[in-house]
Amino acid sequence: MKVQLYAVGVGSVWRWHLTIHTQTDIHYWFEYYAADAGLVMLEPFVSLGQGVRLLQLLNVDDQLVKMGGFPQKIEWIRKLAVSCAIPLGALESMGLKLLNYDVWKQRMDTNTSPIHPGIYEKVVRACKGRALLNDEIQQLLESSGVQLGSGDEWLPYLQLAHLNGDIELTNGLQTLAQRDWRRGFKRVTSYTCKRCGSGAERMFWSPCIHCGQECPYCEECLTMGRARFCSLLVLGRSGTTKSEHLTDGSKAANPSKLRVSQVQSVVNEPDEILSYVTPWGLSDAQTAASLEGLNYLRRDGETEGKWKQAKLIVKGENCHEPRKFLIWAVTGAGKTEMIFPFIHYTITNGGRVLIATPRKDVVLELQPRIKKAFSPYSVVTLYGGSEQRWEQGQITIATTHQLLRFHEAFDLVIIDEIDAFPYHNNPMLGFAAAKVCKPNGTNILLSATPPKAIRQAADRGRLPHVRVPVRFHRHPLPVPLLVAVPPLRNILQTQKFPSSLLSKLVASVERGAQVFVFVPNISLVEPAVELLRLKMRDMETGATICIEGTSSKDAERTEKVQRFRDRDIRLLVTTTILERGVTVPKSDVFIIDADSKLFDEAALVQMAGRAGRSKDDPAGKVYFAAKEITQSQKEAIRQIKQMNRIARKQGYLIKGGNE
Repeated sequence: MKVQLYAVGVGSVWRWHLTIHTQTDIHYWFEYYAADAGLVMLEPFVSLGQGVRLLQLLNVDDQLVKMGGFPQKIEWIRKLAVSCAIPLGALESMGLKLLNYDVWKQRMDTNTSPIHPGIYEKVVRACKGRALLNDEIQQLLESSGVQLGSGDEWLPYLQLAHLNGDIELTNGLQTLAQRDWRRGFKRVTSYTCKRCGSGAERMFWSPCIHCGQECPYCEECLTMGRARFCSLLVLGRSGTTKSEHLTDGSKAANPSKLRVSQVQSVVNEPDEILSYVTPWGLSDAQTAASLEGLNYLRRDGETEGKWKQAKLIVKGENCHEPRKFLIWAVTGAGKTEMIFPFIHYTITNGGRVLIATPRKDVVLELQPRIKKAFSPYSVVTLYGGSEQRWEQGQITIATTHQLLRFHEAFDLVIIDEIDAFPYHNNPMLGFAAAKVCKPNGTNILLSATPPKAIRQAADRGRLPHVRVPVRFHRHPLPVPLLVAVPPLRNILQTQKFPSSLLSKLVASVERGAQVFVFVPNISLVEPAVELLRLKMRDMETGATICIEGTSSKDAERTEKVQRFRDRDIRLLVTTTILERGVTVPKSDVFIIDADSKLFDEAALVQMAGRAGRSKDDPAGKVYFAAKEITQSQKEAIRQIKQMNRIARKQGYLIKGGNE
């Protein structure tokens, strides 16, 4: 996109600006200041990326902020422009043009495109809290009922909104020029994506029609659109009004859930915070965690109470850092129910909520539950191919990649499964999770197995958190037992299944359990299924059972998982694809090759967490079968035992429950 730079001065103070629609700016300044304003236009137009970079230099140069003697200034501006990669032809033709208020006033009727207030309000409302590229903005406006044609009729509206501070217009990549001592202190320019935070290692170069030369773009977020140095990036401001309150205040909520009439304003007394918790029927442990989180939400971010507020440095978060609160809850603790009070509190007080989760299937699973619980409020679900892509909701449920299209949009951002793919070890999504939250907002982090850095921050008092060490049925977590067996590949080659492990598999089947058998590689699934079918048949279990396998490459995965839930399939061989998000009553878990490097502590804890989730069978069996005992196995067992000890110490376990 091509843009123009200009200086506007009132009295002796001058400031440089950038515009995507020159006539809008001219009209804006002369209409506001009349003859008191001075305008100097820099010609010719340059690419957006070059313009943003040059603008930064112009506004920090004292010689150019204090304008005067315009013809003499152009040579100085050309020197600055050289470092902005502006082509030689543009540099040679570069000049300054002084605009006269009286001349403009005579021609204003022919030079100014009319801007309709109603359309302007729609544009600002549609852009609120968004971070969108050029093509996405046009799609957004069309879906919002803003019909401005296929040309550039929408540019004046965006430029006016930028001048009014309702939106920010910038380019896709941030530049940083510094001297590199490794290159003899040569000045080097590096690029960072403003949308996803990726650095030089993810930048790729290609010819650009706007620059007229090679131009970098970010490949990390390429699937969401090409963010290049010269791309227009529109960042919508998020106001603090409560205009997005109840869609229908008279509409009754689900009587078994939310009672909107209970709380209609911000609570004034600490005891009244209970009214956000009581409608949801939480257990004692869930209630304690929710109250801790609610009390944290009500604070203003200063150091107070038992928590010492500090910034948690997460790799990739280099924008602002909202306040963070961790809910460290064991698998099967009911994390979804625990966040209901936070949602209730935020939207009742006029805020917007985002629930971000790694997988599309979890988004689709959460949508009906959230919509039923919060029926008076608008709920939007976002994922690849979502029909609600451009809708605004008081509650938004989205996959983590969809966060890239938002900017400081939400008062409360709940990140589910922070340790799961693709969020874990992905700086891009960490950056996105920070920037979608308002600067005074809060991030709630949910996990049964937080990454090491986050666990350490919590343990050392740098991250406010609460632990939920017990499941809703108040029985201890099943502690894994170690079984020594040869590597699975050796077992498959010899076709000799260890009797120590086979007997335990048979015992699980005979007691009526659904059996998960986890293996580290997809290539091992089908051979393991065939061998188990053969060996289980030889063991004469009393009945022929159905044994199947599934993985991420299995087109029938969803159907097989449902058949497993329905007990049509009794033993399911799978990979870590089913380590989370799957609850099957009365299950036992066998992890073969538990010493594999692919099974870290978090994966082992999550897989073990498939057992014992049912109140009718809370003591399901878990086995780590491997040739060696690894540190990951030891840490997984230690973590499970630690949670059981905490639960017992806090009095959450049913009397007589044993580890």
